[in-house]
Amino acid sequence: MTWHRTTLAVLATALVAISSFATMPAASAQAVDVRAGLTGVSTDNGPIVFTRSGGPGTLDVITCTGTSDYPHNSSGTPSAVTGKSRSSCTAPVAQVRAQAELWRYLDGYGYTLTGIGSLAYDLTTAGPLTSTAYDICQGRLAYWVTVGRHTFYAPPGYSPPSITLTTQTPPVGVNC
Repeated sequence: MTWHRTTLAVLATALVAISSFATMPAASAQAVDVRAGLTGVSTDNGPIVFTRSGGPGTLDVITCTGTSDYPHNSSGTPSAVTGKSRSSCTAPVAQVRAQAELWRYLDGYGYTLTGIGSLAYDLTTAGPLTSTAYDICQGRLAYWVTVGRHTFYAPPGYSPPSITLTTQTPPVGVNC
């Protein structure tokens, strides 16, 4: 069972990385305007809602949210920049997933994916689940964006069956 779970986690992480690369074109921001951000990414952090009929005139509701922390100097890993994403719900759902990405602004290229956190997932939980992405500190001021990928699977009887949410911070300058 552990081997299957590990294999699924590795495959899911690879698929998220590939789909992120394919769906996240570099920003058209110029060096003067690094605050333009990434294109095609929602900054909405929810909340999202699963519902089911609870009887005549009542509705059972589970609310889930995803958040992304601003990129910052890592307190646990020297010479690193960290970005975290968290997924949580108000009640247990069938599955919760969170994965963080760090995007760094590179002159002449725009924003480039430089760090992918481990896929954090758990079954029958409300969370919160946290994923942390790291990048090497540049030794000078550089700009990063944290992108969070959040997926929630509804418990039996709730709809919709699943919801995927993407969150993003604004560009943040980190000097380390």
